[in-house]
Amino acid sequence: MAVIGKLDSLAGLFSKTQELENLYTYLKQICDPKHPACQALLQRQASSMVKELGSGMCAIEIVYSPELGTLETHKECIDFLLVVMGGEILHLADKTDLSVLTPYNLDKDQETYQHNSLCYSVPLHAGMLVILFPHDAHTTEAHKPGLVYKVVVKVPINLVKFKL
Repeated sequence: MAVIGKLDSLAGLFSKTQELENLYTYLKQICDPKHPACQALLQRQASSMVKELGSGMCAIEIVYSPELGTLETHKECIDFLLVVMGGEILHLADKTDLSVLTPYNLDKDQETYQHNSLCYSVPLHAGMLVILFPHDAHTTEAHKPGLVYKVVVKVPINLVKFKL
């Protein structure tokens, strides 16, 4: 199931491989108001921009006013979602508890699901990181009016080796 917490509190999860250490460096930079990457994100109007991070990882830097979306999962990548500024509500469920809306699309690496009473909500604020695995059906919506600044990094599943 998903891992949710403050980026700094989850730092130990990134020490397993060089690729994850590089990802952590990027995430720290994008949420540091003094870093040019963060400053560039915070100066944008509502939009999204894709940035290649190497090793098959790509970051989608997003500025938007979230509305409740459709729950989705991915098979080829793990989403690392970091809220940089603002707040949103994460809706989450195990995909086995949901009904499929749209079957898996290989080109989009996405399957979508119908919301139901087994979904739960977690408020997210600046500095919070969510790591979403293949069984984690997820979407977000606004926590309060205003823009949300966040980054979603698509990480190939073979780069993540979490073990308890």
